[in-house]
Amino acid sequence: MKDSQEFKKTKIMPIKTIEQIVASHLIAEIILDIRKEIEDKNSENLEFVAPKLESKNKISQRAKDLFLRAFEIMKFKPSYVYMAKLGIEDIYNYEFYNNSSVSTAGSADTIHLQRMFNTRFVDLASITLEDHTLNVFEEAIELAESSGRASSMSLAILGALFHDFGKSSEIRSIVSGGKGVQRGVKAHAEVSFLYLQDLLFPRVYNVIEDSYSLTESTDRLAEIVKSHHPTNNAQKEDLEIKFIVEADHKARRKEMKSIRSK
Repeated sequence: MKDSQEFKKTKIMPIKTIEQIVASHLIAEIILDIRKEIEDKNSENLEFVAPKLESKNKISQRAKDLFLRAFEIMKFKPSYVYMAKLGIEDIYNYEFYNNSSVSTAGSADTIHLQRMFNTRFVDLASITLEDHTLNVFEEAIELAESSGRASSMSLAILGALFHDFGKSSEIRSIVSGGKGVQRGVKAHAEVSFLYLQDLLFPRVYNVIEDSYSLTESTDRLAEIVKSHHPTNNAQKEDLEIKFIVEADHKARRKEMKSIRSK
């Protein structure tokens, strides 16, 4: 009678027999086997040992080293590793070294820098987009490593990698519809968002099979990249957005210090 009353409260059938215990154990084993099979298949599909070097501009040793550090943090998520791999390759495919990380014309994109450095923010124009992107990526990795909970910050590390991709002139041209075509003048954070949606995610969806879990991650990644210059309280209190902002600001302070020391 007591068991019956407990069942009514919890609505969970009490396990009374050996058969039920065995059946529960077998179901758990089947679920684990299925998950392992999906992970193994994804790992076979992802050639993520290191970013490819067959491009005309070889990936720097620093970029490869940072990728391998990120790999150690996010290797439990093959889709994250694959996105990091593609991102590192795209830094060179889209020639970030030919773009400045800062526009000297004051705009909504530079307000945070003007607050940090006043008119001296223009000095940061000497920092290439390649260098700044790797600087922020490195700061994000170090913040995660020092936190003692690095794996939980994997998506934020990816956000730090991709946050300024919209400053690439070539990417802006592509997502705007081609050279000479403007899909509206957009802030770099929105162009970074469009890069993810138009250029990165389709390549990832072609490889990763666990589409539900992947879509959940890509939606979140796109959201934090688009909001990495927070404009409302919800964004300002978002832990992953705050993480990207901290990595970005730390990188900018170090960049300015290096410029002033010259």
